[in-house]
Amino acid sequence: MAVYHFTYHAYRSWRPDHPRGYTKGEQILPSDRERAASYDRKAYQPPVRFDRFIQSVLVWGAYDICQRRGWRLHSAATDPTHLHVVVSWRGFIPWKDVRDRMKNVLSYLLGRATGQQGRRWFVRDASRRRVERRSHFDYLMDEYHPDHRGVKWREGMPAPVAPPGVE
Repeated sequence: MAVYHFTYHAYRSWRPDHPRGYTKGEQILPSDRERAASYDRKAYQPPVRFDRFIQSVLVWGAYDICQRRGWRLHSAATDPTHLHVVVSWRGFIPWKDVRDRMKNVLSYLLGRATGQQGRRWFVRDASRRRVERRSHFDYLMDEYHPDHRGVKWREGMPAPVAPPGVE
């Protein structure tokens, strides 16, 4: 069984001038004000912030996607700049297919819920980390995800309810 922790960052939420630096591909680069200004000039849309409504769409959407595909959502946690999910599945499905399918469907749901079809909601790729040890899984479930300040869900809680305008 594959178990992964995916993080989906809101579009333009982690800028190159962030004090902790930024990533480009697999590289972690130091903070760069000039590159941030260049990114701003090239951007077609304003930055995205995940308010409570959008967070509820993301959590419900992740749950619904997993239910429909026979995947298992263990946990979802949000804050204004990103969504974390811990998801597992049986059989051979490349992690990239799971990550990308979830991102595409979540984008569709957000567009429908907000009336902003065609909006870019997320950065190009989501980060991923395979969860191979029980200690890592327990840390995500018991410490890391609960520490987030937005809408959260984990196994054992009642199923998330679809926000108005989503279904």
